[in-house]
Amino acid sequence: MGNPSSGEPGYEAFVAEYYDCLPLIRERADFGFYLDFARRAGGPVLELGCGTGRILLPLAAEGIRVTGLDQSLHMLAKCRAKLDSASAAVRQRVDLIEGDMTHFDLGRLFHLIIIPFRPFQHLLSLQAQADCLRASHRHLQPGGKLILDCFHPDPRRLHDPSFLEERGLEGEILLPDGRKVRRNERTVAFHRAEQTNDVELIYYVTHPDGRAERLVHAFRFRYFFRFEVEHLLARCGFRLLELFGNYDRSPFRDDSPEMLFVAEKC
Repeated sequence: MGNPSSGEPGYEAFVAEYYDCLPLIRERADFGFYLDFARRAGGPVLELGCGTGRILLPLAAEGIRVTGLDQSLHMLAKCRAKLDSASAAVRQRVDLIEGDMTHFDLGRLFHLIIIPFRPFQHLLSLQAQADCLRASHRHLQPGGKLILDCFHPDPRRLHDPSFLEERGLEGEILLPDGRKVRRNERTVAFHRAEQTNDVELIYYVTHPDGRAERLVHAFRFRYFFRFEVEHLLARCGFRLLELFGNYDRSPFRDDSPEMLFVAEKC
């Protein structure tokens, strides 16, 4: 069983091992959104919390120079393994850096910084959030853009005791080596005064020889509301340009699943 994390965006080895094969990850429809902004930026891109390279490597394959930063050695190892099998042209466009997204100094500027798929929500304190945004501000060219992705909170998930029960996230998947993996989730505790939930992602793994494992990734997660993030961005030197409710650029509405903030360095 995995140990609960401290709230920083670190991952157990088994999370990195199974990450790319999970339908919720593999079928996520956000790449085109980031590709469009990266092409329009016309310069190097920095991805914070790049993980296994789900966004980063396809961006590089499209001809974009991209730097990825992550503090998880396990996730970066998976990314490097995929990069090693890529073409020489793709490898030349990618830099991978082990680092903390709240404190980094890369000695270069970028036209676009992206923070896809929730890493910002692992930053639990206001100080950590501001540190991340200010470090991003320092690494942007004048007029450079930042894209911040957070989920739009579902009020039920902030208090409804039914979410304390374990429930399925995806159906069982079969890996090439014969292992079967199924992933469930549950909320362990609500901390509404802190705007955090304690969450468990539970991996059920069946090996070809019949051996079964139950692996738990436990962590605390921060949720945000729209104007809270807008104030954070303004406080850290950004001007909000656009707010989308999904990757199809639909307007932000009551039923939007995402909050996609596009901000410009002032």
